[in-house]
Parts: sequence; structure tokens; C-alpha cells
Amino acid sequence: MIISSGLQDKINEKTQYIIEGKKSGLYSFEPAFQAAQNGESKINGKDVIMLTSNNYLGMATNQEVKDAMGKAINEYGSGTCGARLHNGTTALHVELEEKCAEFFHTEAAVILSAGYLANVAAISSIADKDTVIITDQYNHESIDDGIALSGAQVRIFQHNNMQKLEEILQKNQQFSKKLILVEGIYSMGGDICPVDKVVSLSKKYDASVLVDEAHAFGFVGKTNQGASELFGCQDQVHMRMVTFSKSLANVGGCIATDEKTATYIKHYANQYIFNASMPPAVVAGTLKSLEVIQREPWRKAKLWENTMRFRRGLMDLGLDTMSSTSPVVPIYIGDDETNMRVTKDLLNKGIYIATAIYPAVPQNASRLRATITASLTNEEIDRALVGIDKVTSHYDIPKHSFEGDQL
Repeated sequence: MIISSGLQDKINEKTQYIIEGKKSGLYSFEPAFQAAQNGESKINGKDVIMLTSNNYLGMATNQEVKDAMGKAINEYGSGTCGARLHNGTTALHVELEEKCAEFFHTEAAVILSAGYLANVAAISSIADKDTVIITDQYNHESIDDGIALSGAQVRIFQHNNMQKLEEILQKNQQFSKKLILVEGIYSMGGDICPVDKVVSLSKKYDASVLVDEAHAFGFVGKTNQGASELFGCQDQVHMRMVTFSKSLANVGGCIATDEKTATYIKHYANQYIFNASMPPAVVAGTLKSLEVIQREPWRKAKLWENTMRFRRGLMDLGLDTMSSTSPVVPIYIGDDETNMRVTKDLLNKGIYIATAIYPAVPQNASRLRATITASLTNEEIDRALVGIDKVTSHYDIPKHSFEGDQL
């Protein structure tokens, strides 16, 4: 095949360290799982404790969900073979949008084929060159990509720093279109955004707010709507994004908002207009999963019990869980190579924890990134903690001295 010399140079430069990592055996990305992701799964024929899975409420193997998906395949076939505005909408799609709006107590909801696309669609279609976007420095890449496509003016505020957010709003009052972007729970740190304070500032300075609730939906707030509900301001947030790939253990995403904004997104977001719709089986599975988690509150209770047990265990070992207060539990390592070696050693002991290195996190701030689920048993958590202790004790990893109860 023919590749231009300039592109070849770029590809060679950017892949050199990846190829070297694979040759050295330190490359830990894309492990091929050979079983469902419950408390345990299987990699290379070996059982592993799953400490990184977004299957928060243990829905990935729920029989009711699997039955609903099978039924939909028989009725609708494997896919719609089209985008939503033409032949890509089924009665199931309409029902899911209605159920999402009902769940979030909004006028409407727009569903897309991925949570990633939901963020990109909402941001890139709503904002334009005459809009100023004020975004948290640690927002997800899907938010960053939506911003890039929008062509909006961008201002970045220091993570969760409300004083900095207000300073930026004060300096940009000349813009009539202002959009603040935050995450309910931050995906790499596990800390929660003070959404009520964000909303308060948005009212003061005439701005809209989009909250990415991907890692909070299903288990945060009185009725599990997310961080916006936890702080009692869900009805004041312009747009709330959720993904179906985490608590609902499926694929897709939605924007919960008012009727006019939903209509706007459906007719101006390329990611909705020109993208194939969610397969009917996936929609059916998502509908059933949403139903099940609402009538089985034990899943939420078990998730938080497991989260506290795991984090307390790490704290007892002196490991730094950073500012996490959620089922996203990072273990601070710092050095990228050390992180990769720790990840490999843990996998050899039958413990799977994903590694997060630059550019997913800031340089020299690498971490193991655990995401705890309701599927884990106490015995699995305790075994994992023993293994983590044995592996990390062989490395010079920053220790943290905890005072009081930070759970």
C-alpha cells in the first residue's frame, strides 16, 4: 500500500513506544476476555477478578435482559440498517426515549448509538462560533471532541474550582450564548462535581449547563438520576447526558432535556442524522435493564457496600485513592512504566485492573483505575486486596496517610 512519507513519519513516531511496549510484554491494553464480566472473568484461559468493568449494577448477564434482546432479534432482525430520521426508528426506540424522559422527569430525551455520540451531538450542534464554552479541565474526551466540532470559543477552568469558574463567567459576559460542561462523577478521578454550585453560577451569569452523568446514572441520587439529583438541582440543568453502557450494561446514550432542545438536536446534530440507529435488540435490552434496576434496589446497595469495602482496604494499605468518593476508585502510581509493570504483575496474580496513563490522565499522574461493581463478592474483594498489597509492596509507590473517614 502507498502511504505518504509525512504520514508514515507521523505514524512511526506515535506508535514506536506502543510497539516497544508490546515487545517488552508491558503493553496491557485490549486484553481479550473469554467470558462475561461478572465478579470474575477469563483472560487467556485464566480466571481473573474483575476490578475494572463499567458493569456497575451487575446487569451484563441478567437473564431478563438477554431474553428481551433475543425476542427483539426475532421480531425486528439484527439491525435497522438506517439512521433515525429515515428507516432507523422502531417502536422500541420511541418507547426508550419516553422511558428515559420519564426516568429523568424531563419533557423529552434523545437516544443515540453511543454515550460518546450523545455528548458530541449535543455540544457540536448547540454551540457555534458565537458561543463560549466553559469546561472543566478533566472532562471526558467525548466532551472535548464535541467542543472541537462546534467551533465555539473555549475557556477551561481548574478542576471543580468554582471560584475559577465564576472568574471566567465574569470575564465573558459579552457572550449571549454560554454553555458550562461538567461531569457528575469524573471518570478518571472518581470525585463528584458540586453541580448545585455550577447551576447557581449558571443562573447568575445566564449560562446553560450540560452534565455528563455517565458514571453517576443508576446509583447516585434518591431515584438514581445522578449527581444533579444528589444536589437537588436536576430540574435546572439544561441537558443531562447518560450512557447505557455502564449501569444498564448495554450500548447507547441519551440526552435528557426539554422538548424543543430534543427536537433541535434531532434535526441539527450530524451524529443523529447521519448515524445508524441502535439495533432493536440493544434497545430492548436497555429498556429491560432500566426496568430491572428500578425494581431491584439491592443492586445499588451492594455496589456501595463493595465500593466502601474496597476503598477502605486500599486506605488500610496506605495507597492513595486520590479524591474518589464513588465506585470509580483510582490508585495513584505516578510513573507510567511503574504503572504498566504493576498492571502486568496484578494480571499474573489473577487480578484485572485497567491502567490509566497519559494522555488519558495528566503526565506523571498515572494510576490504576478500578471501577467497582455489584457483581463482586466480599471474598473476591478481599482476595484482590491481598494481591494488590503483595504486588505494590515491590515498587516505590507514593503512600498516603489518611485521617478520619474519607469514604
